Amino acid sequence: MEIELVNKYKMEINKDFRKYAENALKDYDFAISNLRYLLLIERRSGISLNEIAIELNIDKAMVTRGIKKLVELGYVNKEQDKIDTRVYRLTLSKKGEEALGSLSGIFKEWFDKVTHDFDEEEKDIYMKLIKKVYENRVYK
Repeated sequence: MEIELVNKYKMEINKDFRKYAENALKDYDFAISNLRYLLLIERRSGISLNEIAIELNIDKAMVTRGIKKLVELGYVNKEQDKIDTRVYRLTLSKKGEEALGSLSGIFKEWFDKVTHDFDEEEKDIYMKLIKKVYENRVYK
């Protein structure tokens, strides 16, 4: 019974965040999966499509479609690698940097909303427990 509740809560929390994020992203014309790409490109400027697929553990074709949209919308620059011309390097455009600047608070805003009635000790306990779950995950 407990595991059923854990699964239910986890799925509902994920769904709630996804809806919150999608609402915040609708003005930018891309989905939450694209936000993950932007955040990764910001962190690892010059990353390749293949490196994104490996880092996020997702299909390269899916990454290619998502990045294509971000390039078309002007959020990402795509340049051919000077050494290996089969590889394209990705960087944020000015528009991408501005979008991330506007959206950077989305995770904190959502977290603040769902933990508004937690005291500091409860937030601390939650963070310690969620970190343990993260560290113990099966697929790293």
